[in-house]
Parts: sequence; structure tokens; C-alpha cells
Amino acid sequence: MKHDTGIVGSSFPGQITIREGYSEFFNGLMDIVRDASAGRNGVDGQTGESLRSYVMDWLGKYPLQDFNEYSDTKYIRSYIGRCPETHWEAIVMSWKRGNTTTIHGHPQFAAYNFADGVFRLEIFEKVSETGARKIKTVEIDRPGGFFALGDSEGFDNHIHRITCLSDTGHSLHVYSDDALKGRVYEEV
Repeated sequence: MKHDTGIVGSSFPGQITIREGYSEFFNGLMDIVRDASAGRNGVDGQTGESLRSYVMDWLGKYPLQDFNEYSDTKYIRSYIGRCPETHWEAIVMSWKRGNTTTIHGHPQFAAYNFADGVFRLEIFEKVSETGARKIKTVEIDRPGGFFALGDSEGFDNHIHRITCLSDTGHSLHVYSDDALKGRVYEEV
């Protein structure tokens, strides 16, 4: 099953490094990741909290006004940076009312940081190789961030679907590998 990328008017040609104007932000993310990788535990809850805090502090100072391109049919992905060696990436998503993702999972580390707008986050549990059952729904109506840790070998971490409920909205996502490798599921 093909993952609906939601990419409209934004490309990911090969291995981008850092979007112009965002090197300080992305390098700060990678410093946290490198510090965690140098430690014995690797990426863990403490690393997740450090990344969440770093991103939310940054979003408090730098609204995502550079990312005001929207589509009536799909959210728009804008890559801020991707590390060719580690594959860690940061992506801003610009949303319009009704834009939604597929039900999908992610790599070992996945962080979602909502900058503005109102969103519905539906969380699922895997019940078969291709099926998932909804276990929780959360409405996000203010800036906030969270992260999920999973298996380092799979792309089925934190199975979820996000829908924008406001006229527009922005979120900043951080992943430990290519998010587009995430497994896609059907709701059962």
C-alpha cells in the first residue's frame, strides 16, 4: 500500500541538508541527537524531552510564517533539514481545514510539535499486518509537542492519523529516519 505523502509543491530531491535560514535550528537538533548517541542509552525518553523542549522553545520565538502555502486536498510538507549520515529529519507541515493523513506509523523516534491551529489526533493499535483499531482521540487546540519511541527496526511506531480542524495550521515534526517509510494501515 502506498503512503499518501501529502507532498504538494515541495520536493525532497535526494539528500537535502538544511533549508536556507534554518541551519542554526537544525544543527541544534542534531547536537541533541549526537549527545544522545554518544551516551550509553542512545535515544530515550530524556532525549525526547530535550528535543521537544528545544523545538517548542524555538517555535515560541519563530512562528512558521515562511510556510504559508496551503492546498485544499493535502497538507504540504516542507523539509527543514535532513542529516545524510543519520537520516534524522525535520519537516514543517502546513495544513488547511480537512487536510488529513493516512493511518500510519513512523521510525523509532517521532515527534509532533503543533505550532498553531486546531488538530484531531487519532491514535491506533496494530491488530494485523495491515489493520489498526482506534484506541484514543485527542483534540489539540494550543501549541504543544509530544514524542513517541518505538522499535529501532520497524516503521510502525505510534500509529496515528492527524486531521486539521481549523482554517489553517502548522506543525513541526522530527523523525529518526525517513518518515515516508512509515507503514500504512486500514482502520478496522
